[in-house]
Amino acid sequence: MLYQRNIGVLFIALIITILMANLALADDFCDGFERGYKIGYMQAKGSSLEPLTPLCPLQPLKSFGDPESDFEHGYTVGFKKGMIKGSL
Repeated sequence: MLYQRNIGVLFIALIITILMANLALADDFCDGFERGYKIGYMQAKGSSLEPLTPLCPLQPLKSFGDPESDFEHGYTVGFKKGMIKGSL
């Protein structure tokens, strides 16, 4: 009985650790997304005023041509979305 309880605690600790690691990686992606969105939007509008950025999306799976860095991946995604929004 005590053994089962320890396994449960270890399992919960493992889940929390995985979630915390994902949040740390998401920070780099979201920082890049925010920066890329602002630059893309300002470039499309021809303006120097920074826009309000939307909430950071979930990081999409990387494909063959995507950068390895999470920040650069977020920047690329954000830049494309900012260009689209800025050209409307």
